[in-house]
Amino acid sequence: MGDLTMDFLRLMLMAAMLLTSLQGQAADAATAPAPTTHEVEFLRSADKACTDCHKEQVEGMHGKHGQATNPNNLAPVTCTNCHGQPSPQHREGVKDVMRFSDSFNDKQSALADKQSALAEKQSTESYPIAEQNGVCMSCHEPKPLREALWAHDVHATRLTCTSCHQLHPAKEPMVAIPEKSRIKLCVDCHSKQHQAKAANQTASLGKEAP
Repeated sequence: MGDLTMDFLRLMLMAAMLLTSLQGQAADAATAPAPTTHEVEFLRSADKACTDCHKEQVEGMHGKHGQATNPNNLAPVTCTNCHGQPSPQHREGVKDVMRFSDSFNDKQSALADKQSALAEKQSTESYPIAEQNGVCMSCHEPKPLREALWAHDVHATRLTCTSCHQLHPAKEPMVAIPEKSRIKLCVDCHSKQHQAKAANQTASLGKEAP
């Protein structure tokens, strides 16, 4: 009986020591500093594949677009957000990315000389107005644009956004433009429109004459 008592006491002592050890380890874990976590950061610019060839944009976008966050993915705006993903044949000149143009001036140039190489080049490179503006509208919603200036509604289906706005410069010319300058812009564009229309009519009459 005495041996059983001693064995029981030894077991109890060992259990107490084990419990004390576990409690100490738990306390150490609770007071130990949390392990340091590291965030992965991309060292290479997301636009590097583009700027390797497009040297004029090597510093990336400036101004509003250069500081903007894409509302669709909450990441900084990149070349491919607006221009799309190029194909492997892109370097060969394949028309596979969005090419924004000054649609008004492109159109007037083509009317002035429909047979010119420049007009032919513009007609093959320019995307339809709806497609170009659709890219802009994927971030810039129509309602705020309409509230900012009524002219957005009037011109949205007739001109590309880039007829007035520029995408890359440090200072976008339409931001904080004075009222007089805005009116002059309207007058200048509509004057060109009337001149081009008159020139086109004159050319048509000349072809009809015997």
